[in-house]
Amino acid sequence: MSMAQLPPVIWKMYHEKSLHDLDFFSMTSILDWSKQGDDDQILEPLVQYLAKWPDEVIFVFEDKMAELLHALDKPEIARRTYRSDRFFSGDDFLYARCVALINGRAFYNKILDGRKKLDKDMEFEAILYAPAKAWARKHDREMSEYPHIASPSYETGSNEDCWREENLWTEYRLPLGWQISVPGNWEWETGENGEIIFSPGKSELTVRITPFHAENAGKLAPAKVMEQAFMQTIPPEAAQMKPEGYSLPGFRAKFFETTETEANLPVCHIYAGYFAKGELLAVNIYGRNRDECIEALPVLQTLRKGTEAPSC
Repeated sequence: MSMAQLPPVIWKMYHEKSLHDLDFFSMTSILDWSKQGDDDQILEPLVQYLAKWPDEVIFVFEDKMAELLHALDKPEIARRTYRSDRFFSGDDFLYARCVALINGRAFYNKILDGRKKLDKDMEFEAILYAPAKAWARKHDREMSEYPHIASPSYETGSNEDCWREENLWTEYRLPLGWQISVPGNWEWETGENGEIIFSPGKSELTVRITPFHAENAGKLAPAKVMEQAFMQTIPPEAAQMKPEGYSLPGFRAKFFETTETEANLPVCHIYAGYFAKGELLAVNIYGRNRDECIEALPVLQTLRKGTEAPSC
């Protein structure tokens, strides 16, 4: 096939060294998922497709792949995935980001803008090697001889502007084995009832977290009892919320919101409760308006148990 006969997308890749996101995801849509369990066979249609075209096309495909992975290399995406932006494997995060490349443009965009989180237990490292495999097949050479270095880098931490220390959150260990991360400029103190109170500087927003543990003669209180204890704190006028992305393994959760008046000023109040056998974590978020409280909710996506972190 002559250069003049190249399909429009391939012609643009060859001559303009560019590839639209939509066309990239169209190419990854040809993966053969009937071969699930064998990554090489899943990739085979894509490798065959890329091997048909000039080297420049293969390189442009890889650069677009790197660009899309680089854009996902952000601490906020890591926090949604691992409940931390510090304690996780860089390789695992890269391979989890690869999953976003094989599930379509809509899925990718939801990961990018925070409407969906990556599954830390899913990965598709194999797609990283598709360009080199295609080039090696085209030239009957070894993959180790592949001459192109993708740009930008897709390695975890390469998106340096996002990974500056001031953008990372601070890890805290709470009573009874709980951990949480909050923005680095937030302050904390211990309340009169043993609650931990977090608040941003120069803001009336407060996040109050109180862990409870209940057992009798070594027997944990039923989860239903812990749930009832939480529900007793919810005023009748509060409306139930169902925010996505705030589940916690091993726990059930309920969220409510209401607007109250203090000193003739409105106060938004979000109640969150996580409960299991013998365990209850009660969270109260207060702010002058609902938007302020909703913006604070993502700190709850970092809640976890058992990970070492600085103690409050």
